[in-house]
Amino acid sequence: MRIAALFLIYYGSVVYSFFNPLFGLLFYVHITILRPDSLAWGASVFGRLHLMAATLALVGYLLRRAQGVKPTAGPSQRMNLILFGCFLAWLVVVSLMAQVSQVASFEKLLDLAKIFALCFIFSRILKEPKHFNLYVWVVGVSFGLLGFWGFLQGLAGNPRLDDLWPGGSNYIAAQLALMIPLVVAKALESGGPWFQKPLFVGSAIGMTLCAIFTESRGGFLGLAVALAVMAISVKQRLQVALIVVLGAVLILPWVPTNYVNRITGTFAEEGQRDESSESRFVMWAIAFHIWQDYPLTGVGLGNFSPVKENYADQVRELISTQSLYDLIFNRERHPHGLYQGMLAEAGIVGVACFLSLFAFNVLRFLPRGQLADEEARGRLIMKMKATRAGLIGFAASAVFGDFQYIETFYWQLFFLGALRDYLTEGPQNANIPVENHSGTHIPTDSSVHPA
Repeated sequence: MRIAALFLIYYGSVVYSFFNPLFGLLFYVHITILRPDSLAWGASVFGRLHLMAATLALVGYLLRRAQGVKPTAGPSQRMNLILFGCFLAWLVVVSLMAQVSQVASFEKLLDLAKIFALCFIFSRILKEPKHFNLYVWVVGVSFGLLGFWGFLQGLAGNPRLDDLWPGGSNYIAAQLALMIPLVVAKALESGGPWFQKPLFVGSAIGMTLCAIFTESRGGFLGLAVALAVMAISVKQRLQVALIVVLGAVLILPWVPTNYVNRITGTFAEEGQRDESSESRFVMWAIAFHIWQDYPLTGVGLGNFSPVKENYADQVRELISTQSLYDLIFNRERHPHGLYQGMLAEAGIVGVACFLSLFAFNVLRFLPRGQLADEEARGRLIMKMKATRAGLIGFAASAVFGDFQYIETFYWQLFFLGALRDYLTEGPQNANIPVENHSGTHIPTDSSVHPA
């Protein structure tokens, strides 16, 4: 009965995505975060749901464009697409020159191409404050539900929540660090329905608890950096501090002892670290050795694991025990570091392309804006600062994980670009009829007025 009900709800939403691309985009965001196959305990009936939702939303958008509705991306979004496209173009070269398996490299490239297609729709559809607000609601509620589900799984004895989301615990924790600042910003936002603040505060607490139960070192670092950047950059420093303190008081009793030991063990002296931490330093060394041999193109996406077998002798002095050797070699292992791994697999040009996309969005000054309503402008600026803080936190957590294939990271880059374009260009390029309005009331930033 549960699967039948979910089938009707989810596939009905997929069909509606064709008629309403905005709904389709937000529905795709939701099911990517809170995966329906998890709710149905792995039922294969939902296996193609993501592909169908994205495809129908894209087809619906293209049909509306053919009928004369031609939304254009703003300057920031156009540059995002160009930079992302250059990154993909370089990865085609990398894949053609893959050292072991071109197939594995092109499969990884295809994953990024799918993300690019969704970001293209994102750049054309999310253009108004009410769209931004809907996106934040979908992200905040979906991650909040995922967070509480992960917390309950942790209490039930699910170690590190590795089966909660594809990619395992590190992928979950990095995304939570990416999104928690935006959820906190929404909790601080004035106006909205009465349940907005408690809902988003609760969501932030649930997400933090879930991040703790993943026991992810990268997630801990990313969350700490993200909250610190947010506290420094926003005017509501006291309110952010109060939410952090309140959250810490509520969360502290639930923190597992092994989580503290795992985090502190990362920063122990050599020889005192656990083997999991020690193995990362060895794999990073291997990645740098590979990059020295293949500096321009790397060895190909997904080719680190087979190529690393050739470098056992070069890192022998870093391996203190046979068990550590067995943990790294003669088995599939990934670099466990975005930058180190990308150097090895895509070369210095690939890293430069990736960082250019990140820096273009994160390191630029915030726009002054073209809105007469200062309160509305302040809300958009707050979203920008929170999104940027989350991206910086994600970048910090990526030192410990292979996160270049996580969709939410690219969504946030394009969300930041959409906010920037609206603030700099005003609403004249935003009022695009891409959805059918049903009259249902959903909380929006309705107080935005053009200058």
